Amino acid sequence: MVHIMVKVKYPPHILEEFLKFYLSGKAPKYPDYVKRVHQWVISGYEYKTINIYELPEEKLYEGMKGIAKRFSAYAAFKGYKYKMVPLIEGSEALDMMK
Repeated sequence: MVHIMVKVKYPPHILEEFLKFYLSGKAPKYPDYVKRVHQWVISGYEYKTINIYELPEEKLYEGMKGIAKRFSAYAAFKGYKYKMVPLIEGSEALDMMK
């Protein structure tokens, strides 16, 4: 399994409209093999959300496309930004440095 982190930021003035869209179910669905394992929300000047997804390694490319399709659906909201980052375990990183 591999993990993908998606960090989202958006300004407070779009929260109500943003949540309506989020709860409407209109955004594209994740592929069946993509599982969100964590979601944290941080409030401050901007709202921030950190999502961690788990998916099979052999589906990494297709999974990242599916996740990006979902998060891109929110791009019409002014001030909305997201960043997708593949993650690796510390032991895997050490193996890469050998």
